[in-house]
Amino acid sequence: MNLALKEFSAYVDPERKKRLLLLIDGAGFHTGKAMEIPENIQCLPLPPYTPELQPVETVWPLLRESVANTHNASMDEFSAKLEARCRWLHEHAETVRGQAGFQWIRDIETSTD
Repeated sequence: MNLALKEFSAYVDPERKKRLLLLIDGAGFHTGKAMEIPENIQCLPLPPYTPELQPVETVWPLLRESVANTHNASMDEFSAKLEARCRWLHEHAETVRGQAGFQWIRDIETSTD
């Protein structure tokens, strides 16, 4: 997480002139005492059980169904199944929108068209 924060900070604000607000969930690696947060980043924890604020959480079942209750002879086979499912989901965006398309997201999509 420390490396991800450092790289995010450098990519988004290489001159360190901005104040970046990063929303984080309650995952252990988001809240550990060993976290080194760059000075230009402020982490704001999301309240628990807020799927509308974490829309990807509602999409995981669409990905998991490709590997649930299946046997994989190797990690490569497992990875190939996940990759194929990700490609399918990318090509069928309406399926993802149906799962995670909360109204505030649809409003943003409409305003940027």
